[in-house]
Amino acid sequence: MPNYFVINNPSAGNGVHSNIVINIKKTPNIAAWHDTDYAGHAMYLAKKLAKTIDDPTAVVLVIGGDGTLNEVLNGLLQFKRAVKLPIAYIPTGSGNDFARGINLGTAEQAFSHLKRVTQTQLLNIGKINGDAPHHITKYFVNSIGIGFDAAVVAQTNQTALKRRLNKLGCGSLSYLLSVLCVFFKQHDFQMTLMNGEDYIQMPHAFLVTLTNQVYFGGGIAILPGADVHQNELDMVVADKMSFIQFLVMFASLKKNGGHLQFKSVHKISLARGAKIHVRDIQPGQIDGEELGNGTFSFNIDYQTYPFWL
Repeated sequence: MPNYFVINNPSAGNGVHSNIVINIKKTPNIAAWHDTDYAGHAMYLAKKLAKTIDDPTAVVLVIGGDGTLNEVLNGLLQFKRAVKLPIAYIPTGSGNDFARGINLGTAEQAFSHLKRVTQTQLLNIGKINGDAPHHITKYFVNSIGIGFDAAVVAQTNQTALKRRLNKLGCGSLSYLLSVLCVFFKQHDFQMTLMNGEDYIQMPHAFLVTLTNQVYFGGGIAILPGADVHQNELDMVVADKMSFIQFLVMFASLKKNGGHLQFKSVHKISLARGAKIHVRDIQPGQIDGEELGNGTFSFNIDYQTYPFWL
């Protein structure tokens, strides 16, 4: 039986999952419990755990949304350990794309499943190194986006509507409403990609998403068939299109992945060491959290990480 070192974001999903958190606290094998107090706190706590834990049965249990999970993953990887600390996860955020992508279910279902887990599994995670828009090394479980989807993330995070919808259990709806608001504000931009021996130019990119699994934006199936159990990453690029074309494409995207058949939508399998350049100032996002606005120039890689799921 593992010993759980908990990192809980009490603000995730606007606190609508407080009852399940109370039940988790009653779990007998919790070795330590940490609540986050501010953005970036989960990363700090995870790095501290990576430095100090010497328990061979330790598992870091993350309770929160995709952003909290991303912070913990990056914090754990900031300190090099001979044996990495496995991550368990209870999704209590508004989007919960990672949980959706691995069929983890609701917070209650994930907690019930956690009681039956007996070993780790290795899942693929993405890695970037370079300017995005500041010089960083970052890991992600879901996606990194430049342009439209990042602008949607920023719009969603800045509106009070997200908090209201979270209280009603409809947090993902806030992403969909932001999509319509952002479309008319977002302009196309030039993106270049060095992908192995291929040099690709996209002069009218509108959405650029590096994806590790099926979903982004609170349940939008950006790449049906993507699988975190496979050691690979893909990129989906959509060119600027008319609003009518966009609505048709978006309806296909929400339904069955038919958006990939549009001429203005491109799927690219990424080679290790691929490099992206975006010289126009654009917004960026990583696992649904804002990276800020700027230019982008970074290398892409991927690796596995142990999860207790």
